[in-house]
Amino acid sequence: MNVHAARYLAVSLLLTTLAHAGSEPAGWTFHAGQKGKPAILLIHGLAASRGHWISPADTWSIKNGHYLTSWTPKDQKGHSTIPVIKGSVRSFVLSKVNKNADEGGSFWKKLKAEGFTIATWNQVPCMDKGSVPDDDCLNSDVFDTAYPTAKEALAYLASKTDEDIILLGHSRGGLIARKLLTENETAVPAIKRVKMLITLNTPNHGSSMATKGNEVQKKLKNPQDAVDFDWVPKELRKAAKELMPDVGKKLAGSVDTVVTLVGLKGAKELDANGPVIKGIEAAEKKRAGVKYYSFGGDSPRVARLFARVYSDGGQDWKTDAKTVLDFPVDLNVPFPEMKKGGDLLVTDASSHFSLEDQHFTYDVNHAQVLWNKRVKNKVVGLINAQVVEDEADDPADDTDDQADDVVAPAK
Repeated sequence: MNVHAARYLAVSLLLTTLAHAGSEPAGWTFHAGQKGKPAILLIHGLAASRGHWISPADTWSIKNGHYLTSWTPKDQKGHSTIPVIKGSVRSFVLSKVNKNADEGGSFWKKLKAEGFTIATWNQVPCMDKGSVPDDDCLNSDVFDTAYPTAKEALAYLASKTDEDIILLGHSRGGLIARKLLTENETAVPAIKRVKMLITLNTPNHGSSMATKGNEVQKKLKNPQDAVDFDWVPKELRKAAKELMPDVGKKLAGSVDTVVTLVGLKGAKELDANGPVIKGIEAAEKKRAGVKYYSFGGDSPRVARLFARVYSDGGQDWKTDAKTVLDFPVDLNVPFPEMKKGGDLLVTDASSHFSLEDQHFTYDVNHAQVLWNKRVKNKVVGLINAQVVEDEADDPADDTDDQADDVVAPAK
């Protein structure tokens, strides 16, 4: 082949690559990682944006919610943060928002620190804001609008790196990732480079919450009504109940967020028997060389309410700090997603799917999975194990791995 022919071929290949890649997707955010490590495409869920991967606490749906499960008030010696209320009642206190729900605890920062190439984008650009989007924006986020942007994002990522690709999808993003793997490799060449699919709390078998917006709103309307005051000394109950309306106000943001999400047009598409999920199931088959993993949550808890009373002006505790409301578990909402075994919007059972090689269940709700340390570490472990496995299978690679560089495959 002469020089001119070689140049012509090189230009032709470049033009073909650019044609497949298209233009930069809306809100495209990209980080080039270390050579030899896979590229990860982060696919967000319904009514979400790239911010849910990068800095969750700045997004409207998480900023308006309340996500913590473990914090309890300190005792008196630990300088309790519970303000004193006259009349021997200490105020009711909500659990604090988890500090890891910010950029410091995000998947983006974790994967970046591990040296991976990472990319994400906005499926619906108007959703990328800290305040609640208007109704037109919220209801424009349907599967047929979001999915084409994922094909564009995958192609564009493939044009930015020559590494293997991993699809990591949260919530509806997992369904989008599954559908990507049903595409014809001729139409979507980048599919050939996908080596792993990971879904996080995805409604792989749908969600009964998809059509329950009005019912959820009724059940969550007055959470303070679920608090049992029988444990409070009779002489203090009146004062205690007078504090409760403020509790409803503090939980209002969480209630509004959940009601908004389950009432969306895009949420109604996530019915188990709807065309989106049934269409994916009918078209997919396991691809050779691709590992499939799913994660699910079994805690629907959004917040905990604590109370404390004492008997002598504040010197001696009458009772220890007591959880008086586990929200929304104690409300007995008649949907499995809001009971133990659900994550508030999706059940752990629904987060399984038929092609998975392994499933992992964590004590997190639908939002917490985005910043939970154990989940992030497990995801990174799965990816690193795959990298080691690929190196071992490559006969052209005669590099000796150091023992401390090898991450054992997950058990």
